[in-house]
Amino acid sequence: MKKIENGHLLVMLIALLAVGQMAQTIYVPAMSTIAAAFNVGDGAVQRVMAAYLMTYGASQLFYGPLSDSIGRRPVVLLGMGIFILGSLTALLAHSLHGLVLGAAIQGLGTGVAGVMARTMPRDLYEGRALRHANSLLNMGILISPLIAPLIGAGLTRLFGWQACFAFLLLLCLMVSGAILRWMPETRPQTVQPRPLFSRYRPLLADSSFVRYLVILIGALAGIAVFEASCGVLMGGVLGMSSFAVSLLFILPLPAAFFGAWFAGKSDKPFTTIMWYAVNSCLLAGVLMWLPGWLGVMNLWTLIVPASLFFFGAGMLFPLATTGAMEPWPYMAGTAGALVGGLQNLGSGLTAWLSALLPQNGQFSLGMLMFATSLLILFCWLPLSKRPEPQTV
Repeated sequence: MKKIENGHLLVMLIALLAVGQMAQTIYVPAMSTIAAAFNVGDGAVQRVMAAYLMTYGASQLFYGPLSDSIGRRPVVLLGMGIFILGSLTALLAHSLHGLVLGAAIQGLGTGVAGVMARTMPRDLYEGRALRHANSLLNMGILISPLIAPLIGAGLTRLFGWQACFAFLLLLCLMVSGAILRWMPETRPQTVQPRPLFSRYRPLLADSSFVRYLVILIGALAGIAVFEASCGVLMGGVLGMSSFAVSLLFILPLPAAFFGAWFAGKSDKPFTTIMWYAVNSCLLAGVLMWLPGWLGVMNLWTLIVPASLFFFGAGMLFPLATTGAMEPWPYMAGTAGALVGGLQNLGSGLTAWLSALLPQNGQFSLGMLMFATSLLILFCWLPLSKRPEPQTV
């Protein structure tokens, strides 16, 4: 891929996002340990991830328009301060409720990263350069979920599950210091002042924006429900060790990395690549649900469909984000808030629903992943019939 301008800012964005990505997955290998420590069922620990995702998503609806009003930099520093408070709360938790609260506060803070990941690239790029930047960004942020479970497994084995949150606290302090020192302000100077939440009205009235938004919600929800169920099914049902779960958890993630790489590198038309992504997710949903109907579950019935879904979602994230954000250069913060906020809020609600369903096989997981793939398909069909934008 060609070298891109402002690459150092993309690296800083990746570091900012890494804090949030690791907060979501670092404790997955320790889910059984946490359940035992608090004397709760393995499935109940899924509430930690669900609470994080919901506040991570909901907070973005505030951070986005605020960043359009006062700038990107002060809003980022505010979010990182809140995340530090959440990490301390989780680290000192003496019950599952306390841990859920800590995770919720963490999500409330790192929601700012979700906004900036979509807003700052739009501040800096447009057209094919924006698609390229979104692809690089999505490739970069997939690195932290690859290493987070391995770090979590090692820390849990050596020091206990609390060490996962101590690590997140230290990481956030380091990234916050780097942002304070080197991140510039990127908000366009021509942004006109408007009431904070009135900015959402034109975005929600645009059917194309809404459809791309729902596609992204479906893609992340499918990934989130697999991540939330993975530790329970592999550790609690299949009886694998926490270290084995940490290794197997990351197996589908390179597929998402390759999907993002392909979306940025390919010279095929936007619509063609979108169809590759949609069909990949749809096939994955079928393959995940079918063994559940047959009462079969093993490593391969989980990993193979998950990898196929991750590959499709890896393409969808840069493509659908570009499709949604491209028309709104002077409302990038607000558009990024809706894209990131509702995407993560929807995935959090799906993960919470998963925690309420039976976790003794992959039927519930397959049902939810198939439902998200249908959602993606039904939103893409009308978009696929429209003329392709020349700049995408």
